[in-house]
Amino acid sequence: MKNVKYVTLLSLLALLWVEPALADIELFGKHPIFSAIKENDLDEVKKAIAGGEKADIEDFDGRSPLIYASIIGNADIIDYLAEVPVSIVHKDNLGNSALYYAAERGHVDVVEVLLKKGAMIDTKNRRGITPLMISASQGRNEIVQILLKGKADSTLRDYTGRTALMWAEWNRKANIVNILRASGVRE
Repeated sequence: MKNVKYVTLLSLLALLWVEPALADIELFGKHPIFSAIKENDLDEVKKAIAGGEKADIEDFDGRSPLIYASIIGNADIIDYLAEVPVSIVHKDNLGNSALYYAAERGHVDVVEVLLKKGAMIDTKNRRGITPLMISASQGRNEIVQILLKGKADSTLRDYTGRTALMWAEWNRKANIVNILRASGVRE
């Protein structure tokens, strides 16, 4: 008898299961523009936008198409999206910007495009970490040099009080420590 009740309950629950609404799909990044970016396909991104897709849509984590393009490292998609236009300074739910993700992953061309399009070089996430700090902690030599040349503030501190130099030292990134010190950073 217990098995019959259990099967009946499961059957009722299965009947209640419905396909997620389009809004729910958008929340989780299942929108066509996200798929096109995931496939690294600029032509499909253009088709999606021409077909009415919103370029400033967000997934459940607050990530925009621009952020996803920064994560995968496609400067051409970023350049196109910036002309649609979209917000270059948009942050996800963690406070991370497209520039943060590009700096973290070492996408030099993406960092350069974002800075040319107006990304805020010293933007902080919810933990106070800047693109310079994350690139220093990851050992991204060229990114650190680009950010310093762009006048990134090396004296900024995160929520723990660490600077970019401290992050480089903590993560044993000797090349970054040398780059920062050569540019005049002392703390």
